[in-house]
Amino acid sequence: MNSQLLTSLEGLQQGQLKRINKINNWYAIYDGEQEWETKQGQDYEPTKKITNYIKKIIDKKARFMFGKEPYFNLQGDDQRITEEKEKLLQEVLRSNKWHSKLLKAKKDCSIGGNIAIKIQGSVETGIKIVFSPAQEFIAITDEDDIDTLEKVVFFYNLNDSTSKSEQRVKRQVWQLINGKCVIDEGIYDGYGNVIETIEEQTENGLDFLPIVIVQNGGLTGDTKGYSDVEALWSNQDAYNKLTSDDQDALKFQMFGQTVLTDADETSIDSITIAPGALVDLQTDLAQANNNRQAKAERLESNFTYEAKYIDTVNRVKADMYDLMDVPDTSLEKLRGMMASGQSMKAVYWDLIATCDEDWTEWGPALSQVVDYIFRVIEAYNIYGAGSLAAYETVTKIERTYPIAENELEQRKMDLQEVISNARSKQSYIKKWSEIDDVEEEYKQILDEKKDSDSFLSEL
Repeated sequence: MNSQLLTSLEGLQQGQLKRINKINNWYAIYDGEQEWETKQGQDYEPTKKITNYIKKIIDKKARFMFGKEPYFNLQGDDQRITEEKEKLLQEVLRSNKWHSKLLKAKKDCSIGGNIAIKIQGSVETGIKIVFSPAQEFIAITDEDDIDTLEKVVFFYNLNDSTSKSEQRVKRQVWQLINGKCVIDEGIYDGYGNVIETIEEQTENGLDFLPIVIVQNGGLTGDTKGYSDVEALWSNQDAYNKLTSDDQDALKFQMFGQTVLTDADETSIDSITIAPGALVDLQTDLAQANNNRQAKAERLESNFTYEAKYIDTVNRVKADMYDLMDVPDTSLEKLRGMMASGQSMKAVYWDLIATCDEDWTEWGPALSQVVDYIFRVIEAYNIYGAGSLAAYETVTKIERTYPIAENELEQRKMDLQEVISNARSKQSYIKKWSEIDDVEEEYKQILDEKKDSDSFLSEL
């Protein structure tokens, strides 16, 4: 999206335009565009070896936090109604490919600094959960309370044309006016001219903005968050250059060289480098008159920088992992460790603490998303479930990290809740199995138990 279009559409300040360009650059780095300039006019083409640790570390952190889907456990006074409402929520999430989108959104948040989650709904289309990366929206908050959204502007490129007259960008503005959610939506060209007006000052019947902003880190008053790509880039750049220079050093210094002394130029030119080749080495006539004899020697390389290089490149790599509190779990690093749940938990302790910190942002945000889903369903009576969505419940988010001991503890705690009637058996099956039809599975369990009891009574 070009800056002229952005300026004409929303009157953005120069600082906001610069930030969007920076975010696009962070995405390019994440995707592996990590080139650098090399000296020109050399006798060889310098190696450019890119090992994309930025992508690996960001992806690894996202998988650890959301690789196992967080479970939304609804709690209410009437267990039957609560289970029906929870079943409705799970169906909405499933139809929106929630887990896949959530995992990708965590990566987007790490790259761009924040994301937006928008809830749209109608009787015809049902509930739609839309995730937007940082460069596709601008959020405006209340001056006195940054947690209160007043206006959010979304931009969507509809084509990749380089011609401004052919470019098409959809702009969608959500804002609260006099306590009512109002939407403006249109399609524009690259000059900012209106091509099509879709909605103009349209009230959608809601008294809130069904949008949640999630940011990556930040301090009090920060509304943009921090990019992990920006934090990692200097070390990534140093690592790429070190490993590239090392390959060139190997190429030119690890192999020995043949040295010919007092040899005739013609015999030098006729030397063939091949297995089993013979050399007809003739003495240069001028040197022969001085009683000198042509000779050939092998000058072998002495590699002296290897230990220092390995130490430097390992420190640069370790710095990247340490910056994100992500453990390096390569086979070399884990060699000699016991593979018990307790020892693995110790390895991941810093990452667990970091993810717990991230959950202080993501937890309330996802709870807000769940609340907005039900409020939109109630407002439009989507799925004919308006009254069910209105039933008052509390959302408890249960998260599980992919560590054996952690999962075992969670299972034991949930099973204890089933025994004490604080959790339904169906809820337990839904959380800990890959079964789609929970009710059918529960019915099968009851039938098997009935058959087993009947068999035992006959003995």
